[in-house]
Parts: sequence; C-alpha cells; structure tokens
Amino acid sequence: MRDGQPVSRARVSLKAAGLLVTLTLDDGRFLFDDVPSGQVFLSASTADAASEVVGPLQVTPAGRLEDIQLTLTPSVKIEGRVIDLLTQKPIPGATVISPTQAGVTDQAGKFVLTGAKTQTWLDVSAPGFLSRTDWVSLELASAGGKLELVLTPSSHLEGTVLESGAPVAAATVWAEVADGARRGERSINVFTDKQGHYSLECAAGTLQLAAVTPSGIRVKGPLVRVAVGEKKTGLILDAGEVSSASGVVTRGGLPVAGAQVSAIDASTEDVNALGTTNLDGSFRFDGLTVGKYVLQVRSGALMASAGPFDHRGDGQSWQVTLKAGGTIVGRVEPAAAGVAVRWRSGTWSGPVAQTVTDASGAFRFEGLPEELISLDAEGPGGAATARAKAGDEVVMVLKKGFVTVHLQDDTGAPVTDGVLLSKSLETGASRRQLVLAPDGVTRLDLPTGRWQLSLEVSGRGRSAMVDVTVTEAGADVRLSLETSVVVSGHVTDKATGLPITSARVEAISGEFGRGSRVSVLTDSRGEFLLPPVARSGTVAVTRDGFAPQWRRVVDGARWEVALESAPQRKDANRSEFNQFEGVGMTLDGRSGSVLVTLVSEGSPAERAGVQAGDQILMVDGVSVAGQDLNAVVARIRGPSGSPVVLRFMRSGQSFELTIRRKLLTL
Repeated sequence: MRDGQPVSRARVSLKAAGLLVTLTLDDGRFLFDDVPSGQVFLSASTADAASEVVGPLQVTPAGRLEDIQLTLTPSVKIEGRVIDLLTQKPIPGATVISPTQAGVTDQAGKFVLTGAKTQTWLDVSAPGFLSRTDWVSLELASAGGKLELVLTPSSHLEGTVLESGAPVAAATVWAEVADGARRGERSINVFTDKQGHYSLECAAGTLQLAAVTPSGIRVKGPLVRVAVGEKKTGLILDAGEVSSASGVVTRGGLPVAGAQVSAIDASTEDVNALGTTNLDGSFRFDGLTVGKYVLQVRSGALMASAGPFDHRGDGQSWQVTLKAGGTIVGRVEPAAAGVAVRWRSGTWSGPVAQTVTDASGAFRFEGLPEELISLDAEGPGGAATARAKAGDEVVMVLKKGFVTVHLQDDTGAPVTDGVLLSKSLETGASRRQLVLAPDGVTRLDLPTGRWQLSLEVSGRGRSAMVDVTVTEAGADVRLSLETSVVVSGHVTDKATGLPITSARVEAISGEFGRGSRVSVLTDSRGEFLLPPVARSGTVAVTRDGFAPQWRRVVDGARWEVALESAPQRKDANRSEFNQFEGVGMTLDGRSGSVLVTLVSEGSPAERAGVQAGDQILMVDGVSVAGQDLNAVVARIRGPSGSPVVLRFMRSGQSFELTIRRKLLTL
C-alpha cells in the first residue's frame, strides 16, 4: 500500500536463509509459496519508495501467514564503499543486496542503493571474501548516509569427522569464534561427504570446531587459530568413546517429572545432549561422549543446575538431588505480557535461564542458588536490570533508555562498520551489537543506568572504555579509535638469508583478556601485510623451528625480521594456546590487598557480575589476608565445572558470589 492505495508491480523481498523476490499484482497483493520454516523478514519497494522491514515472522511447516500489509514511504539513498580488510583497498564487482534492490560495486568499490529511512539489512559478497549480512539503521543518517563496509578474505578449514575411528558421512560441521567482540558468532554449516571429509569457509581468528553426527552425537573439535586467508587441513573431529548415560532427578525427596535436562560440557559450556525426565524422575542420554558435565534442569518456573558429573561410560547412574533452592517473584511495570526476563549467576552455565511475564506482568523463578542473581527484562515497553537474592520480591520498571553513539577513527573521520560493547556498571550485564552506522552515527537502546561503552573494529583494535549514564531522554557519547599503523615487512631465516614462507605474523592490542588480535601469513617471498594495527599493540612473528620474535607497533611501519632457528619441541600434543581452568580474573596483590584489575570477556566471573576494582576478601571461606598472590590464584583455579565461593568488597560493602569454573583460553 502507498497513501492508502494498493501498489501494482512493487518488488517484494522475503529474507530467510536465502532471498526470495516477487512482484505485486494489480490489486497490490503478493504470494510466496514453499517458504522454508523458521524466521523470515519481508519488505517492499518501488523506484522511489520503500517499506519498513517487517519481522521476524515465524513460519511453521505447512503453516500459512496471511493479510500482511507493507506500507511504502519515500525512500532514501544509501551510498557506500566496500573495502578489503587486509589491503584497505576497494573491492570492485562486489554484490550488495538490500530489501529494495541489488547492486554491484564499481572500480572504486562504490555502490548506490535505496531504502526506507528505518532499520534495514544489507547482504554483501565478493569472490574470495567472506560474505556478510548485517542490519543497518538509516534513521539518524543524513539523506541515507554513507557506509564503508569491510570484507575479510576467506579462510578455510578442512578435515574429517570420525566416530570410533570410522568416518562419518552427513555430519554437520561449523566453527564458532572463541574470542574478541564477535565471540559466539558461527560460520555457515557444512556437511561431510561419504568419506567424512568437510571443507568450511570461515572468518579469521580463534575458532572452536564442532560437529553433530546424523545420530545426534555432538563432537567437540580442536581449537584453532586461523590467519586472514589461511587454509588449514587435516583437522580431525573425533567423537571418541560414546555411550549412554542415565540418572534420576529429585527435589525435596520427590522425583521431578517432565523436566528438560541438558548435559552441559563443563569445559566449554556447550549443550551436548538433551533429555526429559519420566514420572519417576529418570532420564537417559544416548550417544554421549566421555567427559565431565554440568546438568541443567528446567521445569516450569524451576531452573536449576547440578554437578559436575563424570561420564566414563561405566553405567554409573547420576543421582541429581536438587536443593529446594530459592524463589524470586517479581513483576514488570508497566504491566505487560510476554516481556522476556532472564537471570544469570556465576554458577549458571549453558543456555540462558529465561521466562516471560504473564498478563499481569508477573514472573517467577524457582530453584535459585543462594547467591546474588542478575536480572534483565526487555520488551516493547523498554528494559530494566536488577540484582536480587532468592526470597526477594523484585519490581522492574521498564524504561526506554538510549544513547546516541558517534564512532570515529583517530583523525575524527566516521567509522561505519564495527562492534559496540556495553557493560552495566550496576549489574555487570554485558552486551555486544554489530553495527553498520551511516555517517558514523548510531543509536544504542539500553536499560537506564550507568554503562561503559567501547568500539571494536576488525583489524584496527578498540577504543577506550567510556562511561555514560543512559537516560530516557537519551545520552550522547563519542568513541574514538586509537591511532593505527599499517604494518608490513619481510621475514627471513637469519642463518641463510632466505625468505620464510607461512610464518604467522599476529598483531595483539587491548587489555590482557579483553583485547583483539589479527594474524596473517607470509607469502612465498616472506612478505606480509597487516591491517591497520593500534600503535600501542604488539606483533608476534612465529614459525615452527624458529624462535619467536616480538615487536612494538610504535617502532615502525616496515620491518625486516630475521628469525633464528630453534630446537623443535618434541611434545606432539603441545598447544599454541595458553589455557587454564578458572573463573577469568586478573588479580593484583601489590597494595597488600587482592584486587581484581580485569575481568575477561565471556568468563564466568563476568557473568557473575565481578568488576574491575573489586577486592577479594575470602576464597571458600578462608581469608586471603597475608597470603601470597600465587597461592590465592591457585585456590581460585580448579577443575572445570566445580564451584568456588568468593567474598568481595565493593564501595565499602561486602558480598559473596559462587562462580563455576570453566576452561579459559588466552
């Protein structure tokens, strides 16, 4: 419709896993048949008008959605340029698709499209580069605004999926980003062939490989570090020993029937198996790999966890005795149904604990641990956060707070493509939001209160953290990237003077445990080129058989690196990663007190709400006063899945948190 009248021959786009397009009839009606089930988005356009994107709409198998109305309003122009992350040069011939039309970049990498002056999406692809689909808001941009979109040269992982030494055909394989602002982002799924082989296109970075066999067995693959454009082969995902596991869930001496039970890998916090309890509280997992697991139990308002349990394939039954636990009863104001309410704590792992409010705005959680719980509520009426303990009655007042964020580089030029990171200074809640920001301006919707914001840009590091008080009237903040340097160089063998190919050159910037990293490989001439690197960063040059070298970025933009040969370590199982089992805090004991100086992103400590500046008073009920810092660290670390009880002091008030350890990677 436009101005209340139907529009014929308007272009209607349906975005699901792929893109479907049709034209409206004379009466403005349109129809899509055989739509894949799942979430879809709809939009319409003509030469000079476009609709908002409607969705997500949920399509069910054999279902039907009818009478959807798309209203056209005058469109705005979207201008942009597509560039190569590595060379920072334009990419000609890239395809850019919006809900209204598709275009191809010219020799200068430029494109021009139209769209509605609201939120829309862009799909960008080019041969040899990783394609991307991201949302962009045009509301704050002048006349649609200008964008600079970054594409990353594709990296590839190849290998085999095995079960009991035999190749597995038709297994689903993917890679998940394990660090940085894009943590948790997944590659496109691929399937193994008859020989169990897979070939996966992925982003560069630290990646966790995983697979699921046709019989539903989850296989944890290796953790790999991939350079921009690198191809790694021979990567094996082996299910190893697989067997069934069973147990019984009771609460207060009575069986818990009809509960969903999830087996969470204690090291990675991934869901490896799902089951449902019978009338007698019993459950069974078939095809579970040997390992250590935390169990997550959900039944109505009950959301509890237990463990860790060792699964050795010995038939030992898991007796899951849930404590009566605590209850939090709350409501949101103004009262509204369907508001999502989530809680998190240091002992919760795996999928988020979530419910929705009823018609009166009320919600309820049962089985809670006796510790501080962080609550988040979010709905059409706004959002709110709170901290509470079991037994508390919580009132969460929904408010629509927002902050207008101006993104810029060290010269003041707008940055249009990055990731915004936000952390509540009141509850410790953290959020990440991928942003395409025309003219370098975007709006971030957040619950009201005190927050810290920062910007991360692929290959260029992060801005400093900036404090901001988010209000209903809005706040304004400017995030600036640190000065960066394009680092290039030549790597040779010091003994022979010959170039060294496939040496890894990795730039690391930001705080320890919260930084960003990007790496490339030297070519056949020993040459390398890194994307712009923060001047405060460091660069490591490594190659098997040679001693590594470290350089400071500030030392120059062009390097000649001569590596000295070093004895090859004989440990075939050595890892390029520094891994440990703990909660993810960096501590400082130089003042006589044990202070938290940094909380690692994605760590159990961050989930529990620990903040930099907190003072640790006790570990498992024992004071840390007078103890050596290394001894304190050793007591905090422990087996993945096991809990540690920490007492903190913050702003003159002490509080206690129970935090479940996991395997952490630096």
